[in-house]
Amino acid sequence: MSQVTHRSATLSPYGRSTSPELPPRAAWFLEGVLAAGLGLGVLTVLVLLLWIISPYPDNGAGGALRIAADLWLLGHGSGLVRTETLSGVPAPVALTPLLLVIPPVWLLYRACVQALAYGGETDGGGSGDGTVPGTGPGNGGHGADGYGGGEHGRPGPLTPLACVAGGYLLTAAVTVLFASAGPVRADALSALVRLPLFVACVAVAAMWPGGAGAPAETQADGTEPDGTQGAPGRGQGREPGHEPGHEPPHVAAHEPAHEPGRGPLDWPAAPAGSAGRTTGRRRLRASVLHDARTLARRLSRLRTVLTATAVLCGGGLLITLCALLWHADDVRAAFPRLAGDSWTGQFAVLLLVVALLPNAAVWAAAYGLGPGFALGAGSSVGLLAEGGTARLPSFPLLEALPTADGGHGLLAFAAAAVPLAAGSTVGWYVARAAVPEPGQARGSVSREATVCVVALVACECGAGTAALAAMSGGPLGTGAMAFLGPDWWLTGAAAAAWTLLVGLPVALAVRAWRLREPGPDDDWHETAARRTRWAELKTASGGLMPDFEPRRD
Repeated sequence: MSQVTHRSATLSPYGRSTSPELPPRAAWFLEGVLAAGLGLGVLTVLVLLLWIISPYPDNGAGGALRIAADLWLLGHGSGLVRTETLSGVPAPVALTPLLLVIPPVWLLYRACVQALAYGGETDGGGSGDGTVPGTGPGNGGHGADGYGGGEHGRPGPLTPLACVAGGYLLTAAVTVLFASAGPVRADALSALVRLPLFVACVAVAAMWPGGAGAPAETQADGTEPDGTQGAPGRGQGREPGHEPGHEPPHVAAHEPAHEPGRGPLDWPAAPAGSAGRTTGRRRLRASVLHDARTLARRLSRLRTVLTATAVLCGGGLLITLCALLWHADDVRAAFPRLAGDSWTGQFAVLLLVVALLPNAAVWAAAYGLGPGFALGAGSSVGLLAEGGTARLPSFPLLEALPTADGGHGLLAFAAAAVPLAAGSTVGWYVARAAVPEPGQARGSVSREATVCVVALVACECGAGTAALAAMSGGPLGTGAMAFLGPDWWLTGAAAAAWTLLVGLPVALAVRAWRLREPGPDDDWHETAARRTRWAELKTASGGLMPDFEPRRD
């Protein structure tokens, strides 16, 4: 065997036992450059394809490349400025198509996760003793870079993310400089603020699942993975969350000592007077907080919030598609008015409509929530307050807007059902986590804790909906196009209120139903059923089975 075949270096940049050819920081920096370049390249190929097949392009290849750069910046939330207007006044273009946000987020998130994974390998993460490298005695948990690094100067988790972000932002800066010329140019101030914020949010999201703040899982019986009891007082004939003797330290600190002769399930007698009432209220509040923390750990809040938000936006998308079908003739007539008879121009308009469909779904969700959305200065559309609509340009999505004479009453009722579905989803998830085993009180939490967790999830749903509403709107010009989209804080507050008002009764009703519902294996463990099974086994064995009564250990 030759030396070349015996000890040849692997071609993979990750997982090598020897030192990589490039320093880790340079590799991470190139990961960020590659992530930005891939997203920019996809849009460039698409725009150049449309430019090639267009029979009469207005600009050359340089103009097509600038359009691709503008779209890439717009997908990061950075604003643009349109200089060639009829009035001569530059008009802002800051409405971000949400479909353009998905590729940059995925590419940057993937680059950050890969850098963090490779950084864990260089930190010696495979020690197997459960300790984090660089956090041993004498190191204080900080490495050479000041944040979780190894004792030999290995980089911590912030170093890979900083390198990836640096490469991504460098590519973005070059793109901003390239897009600073032309009829639609990049807004340098908006890019200076929005691009680093975009990168920071994605980097935090990539680091969050592996951080120490990830919620611990709770087993179905109310115990934690290490075997400790998650919610005391279950399955012993008392109201969930009120078993003395198993209180957490912050509850036991306020409890009187156990008196001899008193049953283990009886509360110690509280002092008479105002001191006793204060102690009882403190004890009840501490027990409710403990149960709420147990339920919050057991419930996957991120999945619950994402599911409720997906139901809300999915319902909005369905309402949008129904509205487009309702006004199909007007929508079809808008394509030739915008692009003429050129099929390439109409195809480009169709691509723009598809890119804006997620925005329209969020707008429809805001319409169903009540606040609605604005259509320029002084005009709005909503279920609760519908103002006059301004004169808007001909665009397929704008042709499907609800009007007073459009006969959209059925769509309005359907839009109102969307927040009901989202709130019911939250209530269902919380109730299933509050009572993990149907028909069994063991592992369940109290009604007060269920109410607290529903309120917490409602606030998180409101925050997520407000963020989507803020991202889905923006100006497309001046006058009637000064601002399009929902008001973010009104939409978020309405989403939180709908989720709380609908999810709370659903959660309490499902919790009560699951507590009354018999367990799935109750009939299997009945004495008569066990005797029947034992007799059948004894008969089938031909007398080989011993003759003794079956027991249940």
